[in-house]
Amino acid sequence: MDTNLLLDPLTRALSQSQALLALAQAGDWDSFETLVQQRQQGLLSIHDPEYLASLTQADLEAQAAELIHEIQQINRQLTGLAELNRDNTASELRHSANASKALDAYGR
Repeated sequence: MDTNLLLDPLTRALSQSQALLALAQAGDWDSFETLVQQRQQGLLSIHDPEYLASLTQADLEAQAAELIHEIQQINRQLTGLAELNRDNTASELRHSANASKALDAYGR
C-alpha cells in the first residue's frame, strides 16, 4: 500500500485541525462545530488495529507520531480558545441579564 495513503487519515485530521484553529480564532463556532464532527468521524479509523498494524509494517510509526503530536498541539490551542469563548459568552449573558433587570426596574 502506498505510504501516502496510509498516512492520509492523519494528514487529513491535521489539515482539519488547522482549519478548526482558524475558525476558532475567527469566532466562527457554527462552522467549527460542523468541521469538528467531520474530523471526529475520520479519527475513528485511526483506532483500527489493522490500520495501526499497517503503519508498523510500513515503518511509518515515527511519521504517524509526529502528525499526532501536531494534532495534539493544535487541540491544546483549540481548548484554550473554546474556554475563552465560553467565559466571554457567560460574561455577556450576565451583562444581558443585568441590563434586563435594570430595564425592568426603570420601567416600573
